[in-house]
Amino acid sequence: MSTQFKLSQSMAVAVMAAGMLCACDSGVQREDRAEATLRVARTDAARNRLWVLEPDALTLYENTTGRQLRRMVLPDWVLVDAGYSCPPDLALDSSGAAFVSSNVLPVLWRVGPERFEITRIELALDADADKDVGFTGLSFAGDGTLLAAGTTFGSLWHLDTSTASARKIASYPAVADACDPAALLRAGQKQPGSVMAAPQPR
Repeated sequence: MSTQFKLSQSMAVAVMAAGMLCACDSGVQREDRAEATLRVARTDAARNRLWVLEPDALTLYENTTGRQLRRMVLPDWVLVDAGYSCPPDLALDSSGAAFVSSNVLPVLWRVGPERFEITRIELALDADADKDVGFTGLSFAGDGTLLAAGTTFGSLWHLDTSTASARKIASYPAVADACDPAALLRAGQKQPGSVMAAPQPR
């Protein structure tokens, strides 16, 4: 493997670090008990909105007043208990659209920013198709690329909603805290040879 290719792999992980570390905040709240309660909150300051994902619905509030604007039940949304997988996640893109993941299926739910229409996006995996793969740590990079961590096997992914595909970028199965993208990225810095492929420019 050439030095230039190794360098491009390291740069790919660095780009993911910049995008994903912002997703590792207090927005995900879980209680330390078997029947953990999921609550993921994301603020859209530009539109004065607060999105909150809970096991039964995705709810939109006016951020400054807390007034509920809309409550949405995601069709066919599937999640498993935190004891079996990392939690699902919620991310907002630059247009204000909300994206919700499952922690057991390679599927995203997109909620439009104006009419709040819900689109279910089934992602075709380029790896691990024989496994129960879901996503956490959703984060949009500056160029609009959606990055994520796999919920079960210590992996980092590039999700392309326009082509409904998911490409595995790196795999760190030995990482203890696989639910934390930052932990996976630290593992990548220690084990650069485990990076699978750098994202390709569009």
